Amino acid sequence: MRELVALVVQSIAGIVLPACIVIWDQRRLSPEQLRRAWPVASFWSAVVAFSIFCLPIHFLRTRGILKGLGLGLAWTTAGALALAGLGKLLGE
Repeated sequence: MRELVALVVQSIAGIVLPACIVIWDQRRLSPEQLRRAWPVASFWSAVVAFSIFCLPIHFLRTRGILKGLGLGLAWTTAGALALAGLGKLLGE
């Protein structure tokens, strides 16, 4: 039963964490950058299907190649570490 709870919590966190990061970032975007962001339906599809791996694409779309790639990889790494920490916390 504990494993099932851990799986459900990690699955939910894998959707909520990247969604929060993208929503937080979208509030800080300029109007031009916001026009390049995902529409709402595409945003949720990407978050649910790809979890934290949607972050590099979001930052590439809104920031461009160099800055977007750097930010995307940084946020993806931070998200992966957070999810790994949660998994370790739930596994113990």
